[in-house]
Amino acid sequence: MERVDYNIEYAHIYSDEVFNDEHIESLNVLELILRILKNDNKSYNLNLLVDEYHPEIKSLDIDDFLNKLKFRGYYPDFLYLESYLHEDIKLFLDNISSDKVINDYNRYFAKHGKSPCSYLVASWYLKRLGLLPIAKLKIFSADHKPFIGNKLINILDRKYKDNEDKALELINNSKFSGYLDNIIYYYY
Repeated sequence: MERVDYNIEYAHIYSDEVFNDEHIESLNVLELILRILKNDNKSYNLNLLVDEYHPEIKSLDIDDFLNKLKFRGYYPDFLYLESYLHEDIKLFLDNISSDKVINDYNRYFAKHGKSPCSYLVASWYLKRLGLLPIAKLKIFSADHKPFIGNKLINILDRKYKDNEDKALELINNSKFSGYLDNIIYYYY
């Protein structure tokens, strides 16, 4: 299976947002990372995850958002919707080795009627590493870059750190715990 050296997620957006300073800051960090990767002759792809699963309001004009990324020179190679992660969350849960983690998920889902973010993030990371199958991936890559990466780079606002730490803990409680070192963060 073909892979890139780095599968990069950037400009994470919710369906009730618009392009804003947070996304510009993400692009600034991305620019620096890409300089290093290009200098080191590393292959990569760019990925956009749109969270339209959690927000009640769906006001995002995705075409406008993509045009803003394109204007700045960072059009994604792939786009994925967070609701797809919920649709196949069982793929992730079947690989959890802790009854407590499974019970926590079931309690949360029973109370809120939705999957917790941390479980969806953990599943997203495992898909990007090629450890779980992925379906419904929107492909924009003109040069047919592979989706799966040997390592992940996540460029996120620091406000997401607690949730990201929970996602890593979930992966640590799965049969994929040996892949934690393949997940890299750049917080701004």
